[in-house]
Amino acid sequence: MNVLRWIARTVICSLVLVVGFNSHVDAQTKVGLVDIGRVFKSHPEFSTELASLKSQADQFKAESQQLQQTLMQKAEVLNQYEIESDDYRDQEAMLAKESASMEVEQRNKMRKLLKREAELHFNTYVEISNIISQYCDELGIQLVLRFNSEQMSEKDPRTIMQKVNGNVVYYTPTADVTDAIIQRVAGSQRQATSRAPSNR
Repeated sequence: MNVLRWIARTVICSLVLVVGFNSHVDAQTKVGLVDIGRVFKSHPEFSTELASLKSQADQFKAESQQLQQTLMQKAEVLNQYEIESDDYRDQEAMLAKESASMEVEQRNKMRKLLKREAELHFNTYVEISNIISQYCDELGIQLVLRFNSEQMSEKDPRTIMQKVNGNVVYYTPTADVTDAIIQRVAGSQRQATSRAPSNR
């Protein structure tokens, strides 16, 4: 009778341990890591659009400097007139009006450029996030953390501070899904290009 009780207890304890172990395994969260910076840099359309915006910003800066020089040259003309004269006041008023108009126009141009840049980042991030979601759903990854995969270098203080201030201290290489996401983004871009109507 005691033997039967001992066997029963042993079986029950074994079942409890198995159930407990399975619950612990199920409770573990599968985590993935993505270097969003690398994904953005590898995004073909994003890189092209960003380069175009940078070119426009450089052109805008050059135009602004040219306009400022022109206004300064016009301001020097004021020296030809007596400060208390009507001509001086007329020229000064015209110059102030032209300067204010230029400033408003330049501010509007800069605002449009900044808005386009923000939209580019937003749309690209949404696209990348959707691809990450699909990928993680397929692989059962429940949590994705952003990290910087750039190697730390003693000669580059920036990389040192990035690692020191980063959230990820250790990870197994299989947790880094950045390359897989980059490949999927590239594939998505190719599909979008092939679906685009031809201009021919």
